[in-house]
Order: sequence, then structure tokens, then C-alpha cells
Amino acid sequence: DDAIVVVAKTEDDFAVLEVHVYEEKSGNLFVHHDIPLPSFPLCLAHGDINHMGGAGNYIAVGTFSPGIEVWNLDVLNALEPSCILGGDDTTAADELMKMNMMMHSAGSQKKQQQQQQPSTAGLKEGSHTDAVMSLCWNKIHRQVIASGSADQTVKIWDITKENANAATFTHHKNKVQAVVWHPTEGTLLATAAYDRTVALLDARSNEDCKKVKITADVESIAWDPHNTHYLTAATEDGSLTCWDVRQFEKPVWSMVVEEYGGVTDLAYNPNVPGMLATCSLNKTVTLWDTTQKEKVPPVACGNKAMEVGKLYTLSFYTSSSWLLGCGGSAKKLALWDMTRDDAIQKRFGERIQQQQEQTNNAVEEEQKKEVDFEAMMTPTAKDDTAALDKAREKSNNNNKKGKKKKGAHKRRK
Repeated sequence: DDAIVVVAKTEDDFAVLEVHVYEEKSGNLFVHHDIPLPSFPLCLAHGDINHMGGAGNYIAVGTFSPGIEVWNLDVLNALEPSCILGGDDTTAADELMKMNMMMHSAGSQKKQQQQQQPSTAGLKEGSHTDAVMSLCWNKIHRQVIASGSADQTVKIWDITKENANAATFTHHKNKVQAVVWHPTEGTLLATAAYDRTVALLDARSNEDCKKVKITADVESIAWDPHNTHYLTAATEDGSLTCWDVRQFEKPVWSMVVEEYGGVTDLAYNPNVPGMLATCSLNKTVTLWDTTQKEKVPPVACGNKAMEVGKLYTLSFYTSSSWLLGCGGSAKKLALWDMTRDDAIQKRFGERIQQQQEQTNNAVEEEQKKEVDFEAMMTPTAKDDTAALDKAREKSNNNNKKGKKKKGAHKRRK
């Protein structure tokens, strides 16, 4: 099967989304098509619901502009995004253009131009007012997107609504660098900002928010998909810190992973329990084993120089257990296929089998429950016979009562 990798790429005065295809069997990587962007991109988020509520393959793009563009990745040579969340309100300009066209067709355009001049367009209601620095598409409520901005706000968007901005949170006091939805609790959102705080909030309420302080500006945050009560943050001083959100006040563990700073991103492998990856400005990706004793920091178990310059971002491929991608200052995409790395396979390989067995057992238990439920709801042949005998007995009793009443009526006459 082929993997799709979306890369945001910038040149001196040009920005583009490149849609790469990676053929896992042959190892071939190529650009399938690209999408020009009107502004320099800062963040991406992938989803599968569009503004019409239909399913597809979509990417939300945050840029230096306040609007969030949602592009259809399945359309070649797309001229415009499927929709834009927030951003410039062009309604008045569009109406004025239509009016001028009508006046031109009536031969009175000059007079109209003297009376009406186009005004500077404002922003749509509920829009961010500065660059969009972080995005996360909700995997439970698939029409919902969270965004963090340099305007110090976090916004929740329902992409299917005409007025898409569903909520705005102002709990941070500086630029919001990261927003991440909980992997199973669809209303729990983690956020982090340059005010050196990490926050947990319930997207349904503006009042329910918890915060903790960190030692430096945050670069990235991530939930552990296999231990969903753990939240981990990477900071610019080279530290990793992990919290149990059930006891959010104190971290479970904290450690320095880069002595000279520069940890730029982190990601948990969604298919391999205990595998954490970090990338940094030293041009390498490091793998960590987090399945240690409680309150014990993870252990480094491998690293690789990706040869694409200083690394800024990385991500695991959700449909493959051993594929990781990252991008760097050399303006190139690098992939790490770990299937042939003996040390990694020896350490993590058995966990895949154990997880598959647990998943299969869980599926079998659910199937048994469904069978038992159906068995309870479906009467057996013995139950049918007993029910039929009971119905016949009831009918005979009713007939006897009817005859007695009829005889008594005749005697009275």
C-alpha cells in the first residue's frame, strides 16, 4: 500500500503544499501534486470531513494570515480551498463588485464610482486576528477543529456550520504554540503557549481549565495513545516533561534530552506501545522507550541522522507501525523505515504482537456479548412450545368462562 505525506514548503517568496506518495514495497518517494498557498504556512492538520459534511481527504492550513484554509487533497490543480475558517470578510467587496458590474451593463458605472468607493475589508465574525500557529483536527467529533494563534486565543471550529466559530478561549497570556485533542475523550483539549504554561480544558465550558507552569517556551505537546492519561511536552531548553492529567499539579517525570537545547517536536507511535520519538536542531531523530517503572524517565534506544538539515517536525504514519517522517531546514522530506533495524525490532517487535492479541481478544469478547444478547432476545424452540401451550391454556379458560356466563343468562330468562 502507498502512503501519502503532505509537506508545507516555503521558498523566498513562494509557499506550497506538496503531496508526496511513498511506495512502501519499493521505497520510492515522489511528489504527486502540489497546491500553491497565498501565505507562508505554519501548521497543518489532516481530517476527513468537509464543510458540506461529506467524507474525503482534507488538510487544514494555518498561516501568517488569520484565516484557516481547508484544502481538498483529492483534487488536482485546485484553484481555491474548499472553505476558509475566519480570515478576511470579503462580503462587502463582493457585493460592490456585483453592483459595479450591473451599473457597467446599464452604462452608469462612472457615476456609481464617484458615489461609492470600496472600503477596507474587515475580518469575519469569530476570526483570529493574528497568525494561526497550531491546529488539531478532532478524531472523535470529526467536523471539529481546534486552533491556537499569535493573538493569544484558542478557538474551536465546527467546519459544517455557516458561523463556524463555536467557542473562543482566552486562558493564555501569550502566543499559543500547540493544541492537541485527547485521543479518546472528544471534548478534552490540551494547549500550550509562550506564557510558559500547559493547560487542560473542557471544550464545552469556558470555566473548567487547569494550568501548570513549565521552565521554558513550549515547542510541542502530545498525548500517549496507549496510556491516555499521560501528556508530554517538549520545550526549547531541551527538556521533556510528562504529566498524569488525573494529578496534573506535579509531573510524573522530567528530563533533559538535549543538553544544548533545541528539541523541536515529539510524537508517540500510535501502533507501538512505549515508542516515543523526538527531533531537534542537531539534525537527528531519537527514539525513547517509555515503558519503564512508574516515575522513571524514558530510556534512549536509538537515533538516526536524517540528513535534511535542522529538524523542525516529525510524525509517525498511522497505517504503518515502523514508518516515521520528518522535515528540516534543507527543504526536504526524510523518511525512516524501521522494519530492517534489528535493534528496534528486537526491543519493540513483540509489543506489536501483544497489542494485536489484546485487540483480537477484545473483539472476541465484544462478539460473544453480541451473540449472548441475540440469544437472549431470540426465543428457542422449547420457549416457543411453552409459550404456545400457555396461550392455548389461556384461550380454553376464556372459552369456559364465556359458556358459564351464557348459561347463567339463560336461567335468568
